Amino acid sequence: MTFYPDSLAKILARIKGTEEQNNFIFYLEPIPLIIKQIHYYNEIGLKQFFCGCSTIFLLAITIVIILLFNQLIAIAFLLFTSITFLSYCSLQRYKNNLRKELINIEQKLRSRQYKIKVESSININLSAANLLLDSLAERENIYNFTIDDSANKGLSESYFLSYLQKWFDYPWRIIEHCQFQGERYTPTADFILINDNLKLGIDLEIDEPYTLKESTPIHLLEDRKYIIRDKFFLELGYIVIRFAEYQIAKYPDYCCLHIVRVLNQFLDRDLKISLPHATEIQPLKPQNWRVKAWTQRESQIMAENKIRDRYLESVKAFNLKQNHH
Repeated sequence: MTFYPDSLAKILARIKGTEEQNNFIFYLEPIPLIIKQIHYYNEIGLKQFFCGCSTIFLLAITIVIILLFNQLIAIAFLLFTSITFLSYCSLQRYKNNLRKELINIEQKLRSRQYKIKVESSININLSAANLLLDSLAERENIYNFTIDDSANKGLSESYFLSYLQKWFDYPWRIIEHCQFQGERYTPTADFILINDNLKLGIDLEIDEPYTLKESTPIHLLEDRKYIIRDKFFLELGYIVIRFAEYQIAKYPDYCCLHIVRVLNQFLDRDLKISLPHATEIQPLKPQNWRVKAWTQRESQIMAENKIRDRYLESVKAFNLKQNHH
């Protein structure tokens, strides 16, 4: 189960809202009507023909004038001849370019290779880091704790810690057994994951269905003290993620991936947490990952069937190895 404090829920809503408004619109680039280009091409051909004929006609007259009349008049006609010839050459270049364009359009039409254009419907770019920094005052109380060395350590905590340390390095800090100071309530968190720069923190809890020694039902769906506990951390500004012990024991990397996905919602691209080196995540079906919260009766049934013994093999093997060291 994952819960967000109000301050972060508002940020998340703004980021999500912007992403929805900032959806890209993909559309096909309209191809120019080929009829218009053909009309221009034919019109230019007629103009070019007229310029060519005019050039030849003026050149002939110029030669006759040079032979029979005044050279000044011949120079004037020669100037006109040069102008018509340059116009002819200019039209020829334009005609060649237009011909290439017509061939390109024809190829697009034949192969249906339409160019896809992208346009954004909105130009708002919210920075998650800026939003977090603007709301720091609402999360200053996340440091209101002391380390409780006397706290009882859960069976799977060391096992999960080894995975947390693999996934989260600087600037993220992993702190165990943080006891928080309230007026009448002093809960101790299993793990706290904090980014000091952004004052972004997560309370990580591992919920067992019953105690191993006495088989006492714990972390019950109907137990109000856990609701009060979660509310306490949320009011401090923490995200609260509660994992079932089964999820930690069977899929520790997937649990870490879930934490990463929660955090990356609030992080800009250059701050996002990536998959650790040489870590492969196998896709999981929802029925393999999700664990239903349990009632007291369901907890008693799980204790009678010794459910915890069925999935704690890897955890116990890890703890045994640690003890030998």
